[in-house]
Amino acid sequence: MAIPPIEATPVPVGAPKTGLMIESMTSAIVSNIEALEAGTDELVEPTLSALCLADMGNTGAAFLAIPQNPPRNRNWTGSGRWVHWAKVAFEKYFMYKVRRGTSEPIYEKLSLRFMGVERLKPKK
Repeated sequence: MAIPPIEATPVPVGAPKTGLMIESMTSAIVSNIEALEAGTDELVEPTLSALCLADMGNTGAAFLAIPQNPPRNRNWTGSGRWVHWAKVAFEKYFMYKVRRGTSEPIYEKLSLRFMGVERLKPKK
């Protein structure tokens, strides 16, 4: 899914995406295919919230934007050594999920919900 840029740029590019946004887009596609096959009109769309841990060696930066593009309902940024360790832990957790074939365990869904992050919303 291409997200149009907020403003015109000299080089035509779309908005950058985080892993959470890509997972949300993929979940919306799967849910909508299932709804179409079932003959229902319960379509969803991704919320396009962004959650990022950017590792920069021994330090890093993190941000949360709900939704990614303004106007935002919530945004937060942080930086420090803890981001590096959070990124290392997340990578190990993500690979564990991949090996097990688990897409969104209940504890992950609850953790995201606690932060105010929902991946899908009803289509308007």
